[in-house]
Amino acid sequence: MLDSLGCARFRHWRLYGEEALAGREAALWLAAESLTLEHGGELLSSYVIKFVTGSEKLRAVGRPRLFDTSPLSPQPKLFSLDSLGEAGWLKAMRLRGYAPRSPRRPQILQQTLFPYPEVL
Repeated sequence: MLDSLGCARFRHWRLYGEEALAGREAALWLAAESLTLEHGGELLSSYVIKFVTGSEKLRAVGRPRLFDTSPLSPQPKLFSLDSLGEAGWLKAMRLRGYAPRSPRRPQILQQTLFPYPEVL
């Protein structure tokens, strides 16, 4: 699913797809050296990826390539994002890993609902 900014989350990375498709499903295609986002059979973006040696963890995501898409955003942009240049806005961003959760313990003990029947 694309978030409210049109980005997909994949292995602790946020990858830009298309802002006009916020809240919609997108497919992620992982190849040996590339990662591609698509929606409805239409390519949204493609990234060059590098893995940590001997692992399946992504070390780097870069060289984004955005494709022209047919959906148009209902909100016009104040300025063109291309005018910011290649380093002007982030298309792939590394996120922090998930924090491990500690097991929840009951704060108080629950009273028994029914007393044990007395032995006759």
